[in-house]
Amino acid sequence: MKKLFAMLLCATMLCMTFAALADYPEFTTIESGKLLVSTSPDFPPFESTDDDDNIVGIEPEIMALIGEKLGLEIEYMPMDFTSALAAAQTGKTDIVMSGVTASGETGEARKLMFDFTTTYVSITQAIVYKEGKDISMDNLGSQSVGVQRGTTGQIFVEDAFGEDIVVGYDTYSLVFQALQNDQIDCIVVDDMVAKAYLARIPGLVMTQTTFEPEDFAFGVFKGDSGLCAAISQALQELIDDGTVQAIVEKYNQE
Repeated sequence: MKKLFAMLLCATMLCMTFAALADYPEFTTIESGKLLVSTSPDFPPFESTDDDDNIVGIEPEIMALIGEKLGLEIEYMPMDFTSALAAAQTGKTDIVMSGVTASGETGEARKLMFDFTTTYVSITQAIVYKEGKDISMDNLGSQSVGVQRGTTGQIFVEDAFGEDIVVGYDTYSLVFQALQNDQIDCIVVDDMVAKAYLARIPGLVMTQTTFEPEDFAFGVFKGDSGLCAAISQALQELIDDGTVQAIVEKYNQE
């Protein structure tokens, strides 16, 4: 009798699980029950590591809620930004989560690499430099500009001023270290990320650029359109009920 009850209970819970997921498109992942996520966790407040090496920030909080909705365990695979993009493109991960621009010419080019989810936040590029210097869009072309390789910051600066002034690094941690060591004059980086680093590093200031605003999304491996649709639907639900905005505002105020 106990065995029968246990079997019925398990069957009921399984039915409830399928019922909870029934409203989402069918999808597959590389590993059943898991969502493999490539990310470059040096991009606060979107993603970074805490003292215990946990990946935290705006996007991990959103991703955790998406995982709950879809019944998926989230497994992060940290790497540099260029590698994170390539991992999702080649199917080594299901999705890239790393402040990925999905708008403008950059977004159109990246659509050849993977499918984009719904966008969830807009940012603009900023210039970060040491206090006492006078750097702006008016004289940016005569500065040595640090960027993270593969980012829109690199693309925008090279398109506007040429490749000669650009110094590329694998991570933003290295870019900001170079600025502190006077190896570069300034950095072009997303404005929310700039604010996060300024809060950690004294003696730096920032100013906005006139480059076009950008929309962020998650990039999903093209092998399964159902996965992108399911993630987009879950993300849109979090946008519609105000959860995403609350998360963004929480980190943008810290």
